[in-house]
Amino acid sequence: MTATATGSAATGRQGLSSTSPVRQLGTGGRGVELRIPRSSGPGLAGADEMSEEDRLWPGRVRRLGREQLRRWRLDSLCEPVELCLSELVTNAMRYGSGPVVDVRLYGTASHLCIEVTDGSPDRPVLGVAGVDDESGRGLALVEAIAESWGVTEDGTCTWCRLSVPEEQS
Repeated sequence: MTATATGSAATGRQGLSSTSPVRQLGTGGRGVELRIPRSSGPGLAGADEMSEEDRLWPGRVRRLGREQLRRWRLDSLCEPVELCLSELVTNAMRYGSGPVVDVRLYGTASHLCIEVTDGSPDRPVLGVAGVDDESGRGLALVEAIAESWGVTEDGTCTWCRLSVPEEQS
């Protein structure tokens, strides 16, 4: 279950080696794409259970996102982007049905965009978590932080968009 990571954004400071199971699909001016193999999910470990390996990916993707934002000199967006990445990747790993999760982080002159594709046509639901609930707040956090968020028409990709501060755009 290994693939080769390519390009400078997928090696070095992020701690990904040439045997990392994540595969960088491409980079360009202000964009990076990652493909992450899933080892759990519906039919494998149950919708609410994730394998130990899959549980590690949201943290790894947060670190990759932080490093990319620093390269783009968008440090002020690190915390909100890390949170959005973490929530969207966790949902994809937990509820997605495809064999991989694709993550795309890219920027425009005015926005930073995150897209997470999980292969499942089931649309995520913005839940209302109770005070004692341990989960169910992810999309509410994304909605509170991002300028906008949504799901593609086929339901397989959840995205969000954050404004780039004017002094950094």
